Amino acid sequence: MSEERPRIHPMSRPAGHVPPIPRYSSRFDHAPGRLAVLFVGMAAEADLAARALADFLAAARAAPDAPGHLDCAAFTDLAGRANRLAALYWPDRDAYARWLGAPEVAAWRAGTRALAEDFGQWWEPVSVAPERAETIAFAEYRRGLSGCPFSRLEQMDETGYWGAARDRIPASAWDRLEGEAPRLVSLDAAPEGRGQRLAVRPPAGLAVIRSGVSWAACGPEQRDSYERNVRPKLDAGMDYLRRNPCEAGCPALRQVMLTDAAGAPLEEAYSLGHFLSLGHLESWAMHHPTHLAIYHRAMAERRKYQEALELRTYNEIYVLDHDAPDFEYVNCDGGTGLLPYFPARVLGQAG
Repeated sequence: MSEERPRIHPMSRPAGHVPPIPRYSSRFDHAPGRLAVLFVGMAAEADLAARALADFLAAARAAPDAPGHLDCAAFTDLAGRANRLAALYWPDRDAYARWLGAPEVAAWRAGTRALAEDFGQWWEPVSVAPERAETIAFAEYRRGLSGCPFSRLEQMDETGYWGAARDRIPASAWDRLEGEAPRLVSLDAAPEGRGQRLAVRPPAGLAVIRSGVSWAACGPEQRDSYERNVRPKLDAGMDYLRRNPCEAGCPALRQVMLTDAAGAPLEEAYSLGHFLSLGHLESWAMHHPTHLAIYHRAMAERRKYQEALELRTYNEIYVLDHDAPDFEYVNCDGGTGLLPYFPARVLGQAG
């Protein structure tokens, strides 16, 4: 990590705050220049999407500088297409760049298979300095960035109050982390997308969040409480974000179910969201009824079960800067990801 800078902006943590339950954040002893994460998905009918992702992951693992950690998930998009996706993690951007240079990876990125076999492929890389990222996890439940072998967990106090996520981002000490785009506006005409390979530059300040939950360890009582009291509120919040992107400043929200390597669903899920800025994410979290319902129910579960709580949650947030790599979309519906809101460059066409 870079040399520590003095704090300019005060923390939101109340004086004397004690976390309601122990939580942990990732630390990186190898001091990466920039972390690298790739969210990549295949959209088609279910069998084709699953086969395409499996073939891509085989190539991804075989290439030099293969990701240090990955996991798989599935969801159905608003256009009704099955999506199979993976989140891939590298300890630094240089390793990711070398991996991109492998011929088998370059062929996938170019979209040759997607165009030939008529499936959509979205490729959304995230690369930030560790100072522009945060994680929160349970010690015994490590997923995403916190589950990477190159990260270790350290107990922290920045949890259980409004503004805790911002406090966990080291750069928030000296940077407001404001967004380049103050509000989300749909393009007059979204690109066709099908038959094309397109690139979109994500705006600086875009906050990418992966927020997950697992009920696998829940006994009958807490599983029933999750299904009756927590999950409906979580689903309502995610549905609001999907259907009101401009109002929320959230150009993309994917609510996904984790799967094993064979594609079988696991008892855990996450939401992958893009917000115009950390402030837009905070505004929804602090003020919108759908998130307040999630928050208050989650806090009620914590108060009721305390250290006997069996439901496991985590999140990771990345705040992009001007050096963020492009998001790329091959043969995707024009409503995919950032395509409806930000100008796209054509990198290639079918035929």
